[in-house]
Amino acid sequence: MQALNKLVAIGSTVLLAVTLIAAGFTAVAVPDWATVALSRAFSGCDQPLTPFTHDELTSMAVAGKHYTFDSNNADELNEVIAAANASDEADGRATVIGEASETRRLPADAISHLDDVYRVVSVAKPALAVIAVLCVAGLAHVAVRINRRALGRVLIAGGAFALAAFAALGIWALVDFYGLFGVFHSLFFQAGTWTFSIDSLIITLYPTAFWMGMAGIWLAVTSGLSILAVLVGFTLGHKQHD
Repeated sequence: MQALNKLVAIGSTVLLAVTLIAAGFTAVAVPDWATVALSRAFSGCDQPLTPFTHDELTSMAVAGKHYTFDSNNADELNEVIAAANASDEADGRATVIGEASETRRLPADAISHLDDVYRVVSVAKPALAVIAVLCVAGLAHVAVRINRRALGRVLIAGGAFALAAFAALGIWALVDFYGLFGVFHSLFFQAGTWTFSIDSLIITLYPTAFWMGMAGIWLAVTSGLSILAVLVGFTLGHKQHD
């Protein structure tokens, strides 16, 4: 029984660290608020000649997020993009510079990349949900079958591990964000399937600054929850000791 308890405690530590990291991902991938805020701030920032307004860029960015992370409904995405194009044509904002298809629409290679992301996310979502459930079950086992002090140690270790991992990634991002971005994509996607011209619509909607903002929110959420886990762990250990 002692060996089982030790194994569960170690497993719970790892599961907790993964769950804390997944919580940051959930914060940027599930609700629309991050996409809306970052799109309003950065979409089109590298393309001053884009014919689209900030509101149109934001609506397309959110539609792209829904297509990639939620519905994968091409009709909904195409409708939003078509409406934005119709609006800029009606207002006379469409220029010769903005007439190329990839600057005003998402070509097949861009849609293919979004589909690739959707496939990865479709696997990741249920997997992370299972991990979170197992994490809660493991923590409950440690608290009930061992003691609160052991639970405190697991919380401290799991939180510290997540903080250390994100600290390393944060330093890497500060030193070489493009390198980190490239390595991250190479883990899940084939080379050449996720690079696009600087004036393409997909880059206009999601420039580097947008992804840096997403990374910052992910880092902040995971770090905040990890610090909270460590603090709760210290509190439990202190109370048990008393």
